[in-house]
Amino acid sequence: MASTHAISASRMKELVNLYKTAAGYPFLKSMRVVGTEADRVFIQGWWSQRNLEMKTERRFLTNYYLNSDLTLVSTEFPVDCTTELMSSLTHDKRRQAVLRQVKEDTSTKQFIEIWEQSRIVKNYDLAALNVHGDVYTDVEFRSFEWSPDNTKLLYIAEKKQPKSEPFYKQKSLDEKNSKQDDEASVGNEYIYKPHWGEQYVGKHRPVVAILDTTTDSITILSGIPDELSPGQVLWTKGQDVIGVAWRHEPRHLGLVACTNRHSWIFLWKNGEYRKLSPDGHAVHSPRLSPDGSYLVWLQREAGVVPHHNAHALVMRDLRLAEDHIHEIVEVVRTSKEINNGRQFYGIYGRLPNRCWTEDSQYLIFSTPQKMNIVSYIVNLKTKAITEINNDRTSLMVGDVKDNIILFLHTSVNRPTGLIVGRFGSKAVEDGNVYLTSLTPLEFQVFKDIKLEPSDYSYDNDEEINQFNYIYVGPDSGEDKSVPMILIPHGGPHSNFANTFSLDSMFFALAGFAIVLVNYRGSTGMGSATVEYLQGRVGDVDVRDCITATQEALKKYPWLDPDRVGLCGGSHGGFLVAHLSAQAPDMFKAVVARNPVIDISIMVGTSDIPDWCAVEAGCPYDIIAGPQPDNMDIYVKMKKCSPIVHVDRVKAPTLICLGTKDLRVPPSQGAMWYHRLKANSVKTKMLVYEDNHQLGSGPVEIDNLINDCLWLLEHTSTRKASGEKE
Repeated sequence: MASTHAISASRMKELVNLYKTAAGYPFLKSMRVVGTEADRVFIQGWWSQRNLEMKTERRFLTNYYLNSDLTLVSTEFPVDCTTELMSSLTHDKRRQAVLRQVKEDTSTKQFIEIWEQSRIVKNYDLAALNVHGDVYTDVEFRSFEWSPDNTKLLYIAEKKQPKSEPFYKQKSLDEKNSKQDDEASVGNEYIYKPHWGEQYVGKHRPVVAILDTTTDSITILSGIPDELSPGQVLWTKGQDVIGVAWRHEPRHLGLVACTNRHSWIFLWKNGEYRKLSPDGHAVHSPRLSPDGSYLVWLQREAGVVPHHNAHALVMRDLRLAEDHIHEIVEVVRTSKEINNGRQFYGIYGRLPNRCWTEDSQYLIFSTPQKMNIVSYIVNLKTKAITEINNDRTSLMVGDVKDNIILFLHTSVNRPTGLIVGRFGSKAVEDGNVYLTSLTPLEFQVFKDIKLEPSDYSYDNDEEINQFNYIYVGPDSGEDKSVPMILIPHGGPHSNFANTFSLDSMFFALAGFAIVLVNYRGSTGMGSATVEYLQGRVGDVDVRDCITATQEALKKYPWLDPDRVGLCGGSHGGFLVAHLSAQAPDMFKAVVARNPVIDISIMVGTSDIPDWCAVEAGCPYDIIAGPQPDNMDIYVKMKKCSPIVHVDRVKAPTLICLGTKDLRVPPSQGAMWYHRLKANSVKTKMLVYEDNHQLGSGPVEIDNLINDCLWLLEHTSTRKASGEKE
């Protein structure tokens, strides 16, 4: 076999070009219906694209003009908006607010700009105003909304922190600076400030801010309890504030990918805070109807439960005084029949920021369903659910206004596109929405890549005995001619949906076939499937991955059973470590990205320690964690971890770690590396200054190409007959 250096030298240029091809398509980040006046429809789409030369992500805005029948009239040339973080139009469309971030020397500053149609009329330097810290722009907390009277801007920002200085510091001789020094507290520089965990470092105490563009003043809402962190705020018709408040006492727990955090929908009115949702729940996505009468949101059980699961869609009539909440869509345990005999498996995603029809009677949203993302119309009076008809690709609602619906359209081998449709009452009956593509791109480079979903059912009496997987690769070939990579997703309570995957397309272009496994415990198949994995990690999920491998090898004879590799991150890394140990003769090469290796150790170091207990099926006290004297809990956590099987691993293993990972600390992967080295298993470790995702520009390309090189090297030739392992 050729050496790693020889393989790298011969294929490096080709792989870089393949990466550039797969990464060269823009991704649709958000979209907006601006207006539908004068027989015209005006739409905006925000896109992002990797810029490899600048080692960054560039963002640009494209304007689309359509006739009233939704035929495209013209598309303007894209405008770079990389420095824009958020923007919002007033309801009368006369002004636009833009949150902009710019670099000054080695630091960054945020500005809120107010634009009229032809010019900028106001610009607020938020650092100079010094009312609060940075404005939040993440998907969990952020808001950026104009008031109904078009004068005030509502958003979330970091609470202003008091200044602190050392116990000893020479004072300034300048009288003004000396006075400022007197206002600073002494000896508090190093007090620990809890934050919201992985990817939310620096987010300590969010506050609700209102910028009044008439008086040029910023007000921080008072009255929200100190133990709560507000976010996702919006205006009512009467200019009160509705939002979500998460509990952060006694400690902040990681919020990214965790929809189980104790939280409430609240109303802030006349300086008073009031809960609108019940205790014991986790909530998100409050959405007010166009007429201001109804408020809907998503909620599920909170606490020591799976970190992501099916939600209920609930509604409250704000015109009524009583605290009565109507359940529109329940938490689906397995599946339920909806209109036209379709099966519905529950709600797992977020609601679009605007998701109401013009008459405030229907809600339009999307959610993962098994191996696709599907869009739905819900009748709020009858509670009937109708699936919007589509082909086998994924269709995600991005915006709804004036009964115009914008969708993101994609599949594993099809980069994102923008589609427009119009809601009509007939669609509630038959699910037919006329769809027009505004980005009719051709993807010739991916045309020969086959995409096929498969369901599998075990012939046994287990309560949950079904899972599914997606095959991505060639649609034919000589027997045993194609190497294969099995990829289990992380979470474990997430799923692989039919959406564009840079990793999968890169591996496929490099000559691999890919099998993406939605093992039991994945979302999109009912809450019972999610909960079934609790206490069974390292067993049920491992068995499903082995079964998926065996079934794919039988179904696609061109796959080579002697050249099967593994690649996975987080809980997917947990699984590829398990698989390489529990089925050491089945898999020939392994890539583990930030893998969970020993749950009993991670419970004391992760930003989501309760995850460790939930997945191992152990009790957990949200305040104190596992009690030190209850050693059985730690033993159970260790027994379901890959570390107990490490001595059985044979396959060469590449471990990729992020030093800033708070979800799965890098010490987990380093532990696996050192044990494999001690056992003389070929191993290599890449260490990046990045977080759990390993997704920043320079890290992504280095990691993905190194992963591919490792898998190519160790699956490059078939084992000769009689050759020893």
